[in-house]
Amino acid sequence: MPVEIHYPKNRDEWLALRRQDVTASVAAAVLGAHPYATKYGLWAEKTGRVSGEVEETEAMDRGNLLEPVVVTMLSRREPTWTIIYKNDRAYYRDPDRRMGATPDAFVQIPGRPGRGNLQIKTASEDAFKKYWLDPDTGDIVPPAWIAVQAIQEAKLSGCSYAIVAVLVMTWRGNLRLYDTEVPLHEKLWTRLEAEVCTFWSVIEQGKEPDIDWGRDGGTVLEVYSDSCVDKRDLSADVELDTLIGTYKSLKEAAADHTKKADAIKPQIVHALGNSEAGFTAGWEIVARTQERAAYTVAAGTSRPLRIKARNGATAK
Repeated sequence: MPVEIHYPKNRDEWLALRRQDVTASVAAAVLGAHPYATKYGLWAEKTGRVSGEVEETEAMDRGNLLEPVVVTMLSRREPTWTIIYKNDRAYYRDPDRRMGATPDAFVQIPGRPGRGNLQIKTASEDAFKKYWLDPDTGDIVPPAWIAVQAIQEAKLSGCSYAIVAVLVMTWRGNLRLYDTEVPLHEKLWTRLEAEVCTFWSVIEQGKEPDIDWGRDGGTVLEVYSDSCVDKRDLSADVELDTLIGTYKSLKEAAADHTKKADAIKPQIVHALGNSEAGFTAGWEIVARTQERAAYTVAAGTSRPLRIKARNGATAK
């Protein structure tokens, strides 16, 4: 089935289209190469266990507002290029593979066949130096997840090449524009298609992907945020028994450390008296008075975890 092109009337329609697919902006998660998204988190979102819709952050809003600025700057730098920028949220999707993309813009460069996908990014000066520059050569190398995004956008929109333009905001408030081409590696694209296929297959089989406990903890707690009236027999799980013992010991140690620190704090403040700062032979001390405005906590749910040893059992 050929790639479909949809023109959503508003953001809600656009989000509804994206829910059906692994979109370019998070595609690297199925490869384990995304800094903000994981395969388990994507599974939780696509199966409706968590909401994948988030309010636009300041960084996202900044990126959207600066897109036309990047187009203008790039057009001035490369006057022979034809940049096609409509800002219409056109959504390209492969319904068979369930892959989707919303390209920012397209570019036609004299002497190059076809058109190119133009992906637009913004970055602070520090982030650009840390994540975009090769420390040895100084070359611009887009982060892996952005390269994967550019490739998926290009492939779904029928482009023959891909360019990433990044607008850097310096600490002085200046704007610097950089652009670099992302090679459309066929092996990477084939692997990405296969991983996306596996991802949807796991969902169809009613299974879940492996959990990265270092990154997916918050998602797991959200997936299982609602408890039911039930008591599960986990007595055969020896590994879990040991894990619970470790958890309990760590929580008790943390509580003990907090209690000791809370007992020491008044001694330090007593030594300072009403002075907001002070020093010892080895330490600088600051304890300024801070006003805290009243606020209302939004309604929500939580699952406090309480553990105690069973009668006749030895905690491990």
